[in-house]
This record gives sequence, structure tokens and C-alpha cells, in this order.
Amino acid sequence: MVAIRAAPAGGTPERFVALDSLRGIAALFIVFYHMGDFGWVSGWTPFRSGWMLVDFFFVLSGFVIAMSYGARLAHGYPRGSFLLIRFGRVFPLHLAVVAGFTLLEFTVFRPILHEAHPPMEWVRGAFLLDAFAVGAGNFYAPVSWAVGVEMVLYALAALLFGRGAVAIAVAAMLAVAAAWGLWNHISVVGFGSLLQRGLFDFAIGLLTWRIHQQFARREISTTLLTVLEIGLIALLIWLLWIPGKDGRWVLLAAPLFAAMVLVFARDRGHVARLLHAAPFVWLGKLSFALFMVHLFWVILPNRFGPWIFDALGHADWIAPGLNKYGLLSMAPPPALATAISLALLAGALATAWLAWRTIEEPARHWTKRLPPPAK
Repeated sequence: MVAIRAAPAGGTPERFVALDSLRGIAALFIVFYHMGDFGWVSGWTPFRSGWMLVDFFFVLSGFVIAMSYGARLAHGYPRGSFLLIRFGRVFPLHLAVVAGFTLLEFTVFRPILHEAHPPMEWVRGAFLLDAFAVGAGNFYAPVSWAVGVEMVLYALAALLFGRGAVAIAVAAMLAVAAAWGLWNHISVVGFGSLLQRGLFDFAIGLLTWRIHQQFARREISTTLLTVLEIGLIALLIWLLWIPGKDGRWVLLAAPLFAAMVLVFARDRGHVARLLHAAPFVWLGKLSFALFMVHLFWVILPNRFGPWIFDALGHADWIAPGLNKYGLLSMAPPPALATAISLALLAGALATAWLAWRTIEEPARHWTKRLPPPAK
């Protein structure tokens, strides 16, 4: 999703460039998190809590959807068209990922690795049912739970935006129920911790947009914005550095992400301006594609890395036992592990660019032709 400023009358939409770049950096955190404690880079302590950056996605999603569609839905924009647009933006790439892992299942994993995955897992992944599961993990669609949760959130937005006090009350109750579930570790099929995270974060994002509307016109000096930007980043790194976090910490992380959205949405501090640099903008552009495809570059090396080391005469670089998480089936020297992780990141970025160019971006242009003009 690209963060877009609401267009002034007769104008064209303007991107929140710094927020886009932050989304790309969040995707990098998730990539290194999924690699595991492997080498000097992915072993950096904040990366080991990279799972929390998915919650930044959800907060930012609430902010962007409220900004882009809240008023339009309230004034008659077709709700079915809204859902079709959002579905069309995320589902083609999701389906391509499922197709890729399905191909690997029958050409690599079953015949070569003798590792079979149940058909029901494919059904859950392909149809985004993992949004209602109690935990993440699906070979055919490793991050489908997040896409599924996004679709649930879009459906709720279509139902509730512009419905007045009743809708606000329903949204508040859902957010409170999600917070209660996260705090008490109550996760059941249909209302698991994954969906709870999305509901709570999205509600925080909606509230963030309301706050932004109230205070965006108030002038804040560039110096103060820069201090706030640096302070929020430092606070985030500190939070990620704390060991032993669980779902409860989402309740603390989401408000921090909201504060970051409010500050960086102004695009005027020195850190925000730095995020306008071409590499950050490019990373932000690829953030969704990178999130979707990067596990191809983790799961396959996990399985074949030990074979390669053994063939090279370095059986001592093979981790003991059977570890299917990240790159932890391998245990080479730290310098080599770091080089491997960075090479795999480069492969993931190249694949993300290809997926963005051939699937995500064409789907985005296609969806523009779906809805009637906004009222």
C-alpha cells in the first residue's frame, strides 16, 4: 500500500514519502527476523523482534484507508467498489506466491526433500483463512495471515465507515475485545491473536488519522520535528531490544507506531527528508512485494544450504538437528553467515522488484478502472 495524501480540490494526490520509506524499512526488519539469528546483521537484537513491524503495517493501513476512503465512503462511494479495489491490489500477488510454493511442493519438496505439506494448508492459504487461525505458519502462503487480516479490516471499513455513532461503538468494542484477548493470551479459532493484532492496530490507525486531521495545520518547527523523529526511532529501537516480548507488547507498540505516523506524516523533519532519498523511496515502493516474496529466499536455502556445505566438505557448518526456521539449519562462521544473509536479501529484493513490476503494479493500474467516479 502506498501512503497518499488526500488530494485538494482539483489537485492530484500527494504521497507521504517518509511513511512509504518507513514501511520499506519495516519490511527489511521482517526479512531479517525471518532469517533468524544468523550472522552479524540478522542477529542484531532489534531484528529478532522484527515480527512487531507487521503491526506498523496495520496501523499505517488504518491511517491510509481512513484518509483515502473514509469521507468518500461516508458520502456514497460504492462500498463494493472499495472492496474490489482493495482485493484487486493485494490478491494477485498473494495468488502468485501460492502458485510459486505449490510448484515447489510438487517439483522440489515432495520428490527431492520428501517433505509433504497437507492440502488443507493450501486451502487455508489460498483463500486467506489463516486470518482466523490461532498462529502463523503456512508453507503454501507463509504470510497469508497478514493479507487475510487486511481483507477482514477492509470489509469492516466498508461496513462501518460513515455509519455514525453505532459504527464507532462497534469499532471501539472490536478494538477493546482485541486488546483484552492479547492481554490475556486468549486466542481461539475465528478470533486468534493474529486477527486481534490487526483489529487493535487498525483502530489505532483510524484514531491517528483523526488526530492528524485536527493538528496537521498547526505549525511545528523543523528542529522540533527532527528531535521528535530521532526520539521516536530511538524509542522503537529500545522497545525492539527488550527480550521476551509476546502479543501483549503490541498494545504498547501500536501507540508508538501511531506517534511515528503522526510525526513522519508531516514530511518536514531532517530524518523525514532523509527518507526521501532514492534508495528509501525505492524500498518503500517494493515493501509489499518484499513482504510477500522474501520467504522463498529463506525456506529454500534452509533446506539446501546443509547439502551444499556437505558437498563442499564443510559438514561442520551444518547445524545439529532438524531446524526449519529461518537459516538456522546452517552454522557457518559469522562473517560467512552475514555474507549469505545479505546475498539472500539481494535476491529477495530483485524478486520483489520483478513481482512489483509484473504483478503488483499492473494490478494497481487495473483497479483504477474498476470503480465509478467518487461522489
